[in-house]
Amino acid sequence: MDFTVLIVGLLIGVGIPLRNKVIKEYRKKRDRDNNPQNQTRDKNE
Repeated sequence: MDFTVLIVGLLIGVGIPLRNKVIKEYRKKRDRDNNPQNQTRDKNE
């Protein structure tokens, strides 16, 4: 039981921010590839 709580806590605490970082980098790359002359900024920044 304790290990399950620890694993779930780590997945939520570490996994979600890592996933968001990967998605952000992917979106930057996709925007750069689709619009070489019009570089757009992220909407969150």
